[in-house]
Amino acid sequence: MKKILFSFVLLSIFVSSGFSSEWIKGTYINQDKSGAFKEIVFCENGKAFPGAGHRTYKVETKNNEKYIILNSNGIFKFRVSKDEKQLFPADAFTKSWGTKNSLILDSSRKDTCNW
Repeated sequence: MKKILFSFVLLSIFVSSGFSSEWIKGTYINQDKSGAFKEIVFCENGKAFPGAGHRTYKVETKNNEKYIILNSNGIFKFRVSKDEKQLFPADAFTKSWGTKNSLILDSSRKDTCNW
């Protein structure tokens, strides 16, 4: 029983440490000037600020591609570029309301989520 419990604890630590690196961080600027938001600040622990209050996001991986699911007056879905510097609309809703083009990381910005 102790061996099973110990194995479970080790597995939990390994899995949780893997997820902590999944978060994206930084301020992404919308390249579509008519989009619903001009920028989105992403922080660790699923915190996001798309310019209209505190929101949450989660990261999903599907077919070796990373996706961001942002909850903000609708569900916005973005495909993350391999270098994590660009977010592309991944569904019709996001393309209609979020951005027709992409969001690009502004590495000079150091915004934070202080809540």
